[in-house]
Amino acid sequence: MSRRTLLVAEPDELQRQLIDVMLGADFDLTLVDDGPAALAYLREHTPDAMLLATDLADVDGYTVCRKAKSVSRLEQVKVVLVADTPTTGGLGEKVRSLARSAGADLLLPRPLGDKNLRERLEHLLVAHPSDDGMTPRAVFNSGVLEPVHGEYGVPHPGGMVSGGTPATELGKLRALTAALREENDSLKARLAKSKELNKSLQEQLDELHKKRGGLFGRRG
Repeated sequence: MSRRTLLVAEPDELQRQLIDVMLGADFDLTLVDDGPAALAYLREHTPDAMLLATDLADVDGYTVCRKAKSVSRLEQVKVVLVADTPTTGGLGEKVRSLARSAGADLLLPRPLGDKNLRERLEHLLVAHPSDDGMTPRAVFNSGVLEPVHGEYGVPHPGGMVSGGTPATELGKLRALTAALREENDSLKARLAKSKELNKSLQEQLDELHKKRGGLFGRRG
């Protein structure tokens, strides 16, 4: 059984690395950093799903989503849009409206540190068609674009906060943001150690090359 394919269009390199870590074991990923590259890929390929940042250069994620949904070959491909979260709270009505108009199936806040990202994608990919044969459209919350009956077919528990976001969901988002920061720091530390190791190895190689006879010592 072939693995499912996921197009990821994200301008931030660190976010692309994190997505690769979170999803690379379960999906064949194609990673691009701008809108034209995403469209070029879609002209030749039909992925199972797309993860598109709304702030892609030259052609934004809303436009890529809208163009894809207008092509019969791509209209059933699941699209997750990712947008920056304002410091004042969850994703605003303008972002939700743009995502809805573009035909997105899910809207998530950046940064993406959600350990349940794979499960969200899995849920989208196995969603059952509605009576008219079409996948049920999603409904929008201020923070997340959720399927019609809540993410797993049940209403969200807990109270509500301003803007219609469940209080429990808001707490989860804050915890996930903190977890992402920790994961980012860990990745940066690993990259720094890798660079130091590469530098040390290169210096050792340079030193060996300076010796007569190269790496195998002096020649007689």
